[in-house]
Amino acid sequence: MALLYAEQVEYLDVEEMQETHEDEIKLLNEVDKLATKYLINKSNLSELEAKLDEYIAHVKVHFANEERLMRKYDFPSYDMHKTAHDMFLTDVSYAVKQWKEYGNVDKIINFIYKSPEWIVLHINTVDTPTARYIAQQMALEKE
Repeated sequence: MALLYAEQVEYLDVEEMQETHEDEIKLLNEVDKLATKYLINKSNLSELEAKLDEYIAHVKVHFANEERLMRKYDFPSYDMHKTAHDMFLTDVSYAVKQWKEYGNVDKIINFIYKSPEWIVLHINTVDTPTARYIAQQMALEKE
């Protein structure tokens, strides 16, 4: 069983955004599998840490790309959307600090387990209208 399924979130009107979310969900589920294995036998810490680093790097690139698209197409709710990203990054940064500086991998694992709820809510209520707006602007650009 996966931590999160792509079917739990709305399909986005901008293919680039949709693909990014699908990739991120796959990464999150890979982290979940490694975290579960780690919690059971504590044997794969370096593999888990590498996958966590990959996931966090992906999230940062994902948010930066969405913010670039929002600025490019002058999305009216840019500040609100960016604030949501910033809050998520603040939370993940705290968990990473606990993990990297103090060796508390449980903090980042707990964050990962809590993040699907935020992801579903964010995509379904924030990213969906953003993608709709951007897709409309892209279509106007092609005319």
